Formats: sequence, structure tokens, C-alpha cells
Amino acid sequence: MSLRALMAERAVTGTFLKIPRFEVVDMLALSGFDFVVCDYEHAQMSVHDACDIVRAGISRGMPVLVRTPTLDRGEINRLLEAGASGIQLARGSGDAAIELRQLISYPPIGTRSVSMAQAAAGYGVGVTLTAHLERSNSEVLAVGQYETADFADNIEAAMASLDVAFIGPVDLSVDLGTPGDSGSEPMLQAVAAIEAAAGRHDVPMGIFAGSAESAETARAKGYRYIVVGSDLTMLSAGAAALLGR
Repeated sequence: MSLRALMAERAVTGTFLKIPRFEVVDMLALSGFDFVVCDYEHAQMSVHDACDIVRAGISRGMPVLVRTPTLDRGEINRLLEAGASGIQLARGSGDAAIELRQLISYPPIGTRSVSMAQAAAGYGVGVTLTAHLERSNSEVLAVGQYETADFADNIEAAMASLDVAFIGPVDLSVDLGTPGDSGSEPMLQAVAAIEAAAGRHDVPMGIFAGSAESAETARAKGYRYIVVGSDLTMLSAGAAALLGR
């Protein structure tokens, strides 16, 4: 089942992956996460590392999205051809969300170039061109991160282009001038405006949660795509707990 189909049934839970090792993918998959977001924005990895993480996820039957800092047509195409389930664009609101949809989608929806000689198309073995185009356009997710003070720019067209509207609360709070304060008035107003716009376009909401408690709060609010912590925070917490004993 694709992540899009699973998200239509229930809220899904993932985590950021910052250590580009297949063993980390294995452990997260075996732990029961629905998906991981390979953090190509902040982690120390190459596009080749990110593609390896995508393929490791496929081997475990776990969707891997890739968070990218920019809209590089070549890199996005390589990540999707490796089998990425979607692209999560940092600062991906406004016009960037519209461009993201164009780059991840084949015509007539978007402008992505076509090749069957790649993993996501099964190298053309037993897969028709039409079937590959239809599957990719229906399953690959465009996730835009709302994390800047200009979140409202062209918000209606942006929402119409996205599969998930993801709130990055830390960056958003910093950009709004209230660093780390998710309960500030500017933050509450921004989140409410983003939620309202997503609701008008029937776009599922996503968010980063720093703890299990905040993840449950997001789930109770109806968020469908929840990213909890990262492999590094889990490693750090586990090490600290072990030493504390």
C-alpha cells in the first residue's frame, strides 16, 4: 500500500533519518514506523547516500521521502527514480510548492522527464510506460514545509499543488520572531491560517513533533502526517538513559 493510501485510512508516523546507513533504515522499519524522511537538507550526506537510503527502505517495504533544501531538477529526478515515495521541500510554501508539483509529476500534470531505464519503473520489465506514469503521478507525494513568515503568500495555489502541508514549528517560530515558543500569538495565528487553507483544499496536515506527547496532540487535532524526532535524537536519548542507569 502506498503512503498516500495509508494516510487516507489513518494518521501515519515517521521520523527524520540523518545517519545514512541501511542498518538505521532496518531498525526504524522493524520498530514499526510507517515511513522515514531522509534529511538531505541538514544531514551530512550526498545525493548518492540519499538514493541508497531510499533503496534500503524499499527492501524493507518502508516508504522513504527525501527532504531537500532546493528544487534541483536533476537531483529530484534521481531521487524519484531510485524509488523515493515523495519529496519534502524545505521552505516549500508559496510559489515553491507549485514548482515542486511540476518537478515531481510527469506530463500532463508536471514537467518531469521520462525514462524507463530506472528502478522506480522496474527498468521497463513487465511495466508499460502508461502504467508507470499513472502510478508515479498518483502515488508520489509533494510535501511542502510551512516554516517562514511569508507562509501566506499565494497560499491558495500552493495548497492546490500539495499532498501534505507540513508545519515546521521551530523554523516558523524563529522566522516569526518568537524562537521556540509554539504557543505565541504569532505562531497560533499562523498555524490556524495554514490549517484553514489546507482545509479549504482538503490537503492533509503534517507537522514535526519533538516528543510522543506532542505527536499525540497533533494526531488528536486531525494531523495525518506526523514526523517524530529523528534517529539522532533517539540515539542520544537511548545513550543518556543507559548511562543514567
